[in-house]
Amino acid sequence: MRGNTGRRASLGTRLAVVAGVGAAAVLATPGVASAHYGETSVTCVIPAQNGSWTAVFGYRNDTGYTGSLPVGRYNDMSPDQFDGRQVTTFAPGNHPGAFQVQVPASVSSVSWTVLGTTATAKKDSSTRCPSGTPLPADGNGLGMVIALAASGAVAGGSMWAAQRRRARVVEAPAD
Repeated sequence: MRGNTGRRASLGTRLAVVAGVGAAAVLATPGVASAHYGETSVTCVIPAQNGSWTAVFGYRNDTGYTGSLPVGRYNDMSPDQFDGRQVTTFAPGNHPGAFQVQVPASVSSVSWTVLGTTATAKKDSSTRCPSGTPLPADGNGLGMVIALAASGAVAGGSMWAAQRRRARVVEAPAD
C-alpha cells in the first residue's frame, strides 16, 4: 500500500504554471520585436559646393544590450538607393554620429527608420554640422570585419601553398 505524501496539483494547474514560466522567460529576453533602440536622429548635414550633401545620422539605445537589426523592413533607408549604408548593430547609449550618407544634389531629403521611428535629414533645413564635427567613417562598420577576413584568407592561402611546396620537395627523387 502506498502512502499519500501530499496533495498533487492537477494536470491543468501544472500546465498553467509551466506556460506562465515559459511566457515570462520569453518576454524577459530581449529580441528584435521587444527591443527599443530609442530614437533615431539626424545629427547634422554638410552641404558641398557642387550641390551634393552629407547627412549624419545617430541613434540612442536605451536597452542596455547591444542588438542587431539587419537592413530591411525594420531598419530602412529612404530613398532605397541608400539602403545598406545604415548601421545594423546598436550598442547601448547615445550615438549621435553613427553613420553618414553621401547624397547627390538631386535628392533633397533622406530618411532612416528603425522599428517605426524615423529621422529625416533635409538638405536645406536640417542643422548644419559645425566645423570640426567628428564624422563617422564611411560604411556600416563592416570594414574591419572584411579586412580581418581578407587577411585570414591570405594567411590561409599562404600556408596552403607552403605545405604544397614542402610536399613536392619530399616527393622529389634523389640524384
